[in-house]
Amino acid sequence: MAFHSVWIFPILATGFALAAFICGYTIAAGKNDADAWFMYISDGGAKPPESCIFGQLLNLSAMFLAISSYLRHRQYVVYYGHYCKDKDGWWNAVSLTLMYVGFISAFGMSIVANFNELAVPAVHLIGALIAFFGATIYCWGQVFLSYALEPHMTPLWLNHIRTILVAFATGALVLHLLCEFGKPFVKKVNGVFPTDPTGNNIKKYDPDSPFYTNHLITTCAEWGLALSLEAVVLTFAWELRQFYIHIPKMHLKPMFFVKSFASSETRNIIQSEHENGIEQHSNSSVRDNETIISGSSKIPRPRINGKVAPAPKRNEYLY
Repeated sequence: MAFHSVWIFPILATGFALAAFICGYTIAAGKNDADAWFMYISDGGAKPPESCIFGQLLNLSAMFLAISSYLRHRQYVVYYGHYCKDKDGWWNAVSLTLMYVGFISAFGMSIVANFNELAVPAVHLIGALIAFFGATIYCWGQVFLSYALEPHMTPLWLNHIRTILVAFATGALVLHLLCEFGKPFVKKVNGVFPTDPTGNNIKKYDPDSPFYTNHLITTCAEWGLALSLEAVVLTFAWELRQFYIHIPKMHLKPMFFVKSFASSETRNIIQSEHENGIEQHSNSSVRDNETIISGSSKIPRPRINGKVAPAPKRNEYLY
């Protein structure tokens, strides 16, 4: 059975991430847990109940991001490996490495979702760095492959848009880290850097606070970074419209069928004997039944009434 709506996975990855950001932001601002205009994304997942919703939605986004990374790699395999007959090209190792980077980035998102910034700040920070750095490297790698490989699987106009988005995300990442750890825009008080009054709590500053400008730039850079990376992931749906996948098949091991059939026959024999008032030892029935099964060279198969139409022949690697 073919599944043609493969493009839905990057859309779901982006949609659940945006839903996590918006829900966390709305509830936190409505409860006055964080500043309505100048809050970190993770501030929307710091306190319950918004933390519960934020974590659940971000976990779903991480799962669909991992699936999208896998599908993106399979696109290259199908298009260049099967359609273009270049199975041993250098692109395969690069694409496979990028797929693992995508998995790592999705894992970082899951850490951010499950370890909020107030409960376990160190782990939360590590997860955020893994997610942001991993996603940025992954997106740059996709841009590089799209430009380097011919024939182009991605239209050049779309790859130009991705380049602009990733360049913006990279600048936002550098600015965010610089302001978060270096605090270059914190105003000195009497020539001395002041102590942050919020400590490890959610950061809320008045406009006259010396930390206000630095905090504003830091949070704006984080939002710009996250939204631009999500936009790049969303664009992967464009190429996935031209691909489809087959639903995995499940097969039954023959020995399991034999044992299951033997158990069923044994139960029928015992039930029939009890209904006729005959009391016999169950082990005897089991041995007799096992002899019957073991003596048979064929595995019983269920009969299916009705004709089954042959499956139409389709191009396995259609693009």
